[in-house]
Amino acid sequence: MATLYKLNKEHGKNTVRLGMPRKENAWELRCAHRSPRYTTKWDELPVVRIE
Repeated sequence: MATLYKLNKEHGKNTVRLGMPRKENAWELRCAHRSPRYTTKWDELPVVRIE
C-alpha cells in the first residue's frame, strides 16, 4: 500500500488503483450478457474455430 500511495502522490490521484473495474469500461456491457455458469457448463462456453 505504501508503494501505491507513493505512486499516486507522484503521478496524480487514482493513477494506480486496486484491481477493481470502472463503470465506464466498454467490456462491462459484454460481460453483463455472460452466463453465470460460463466456466462450469461446457455447452455455454464460447467456441473458436480456425478455418
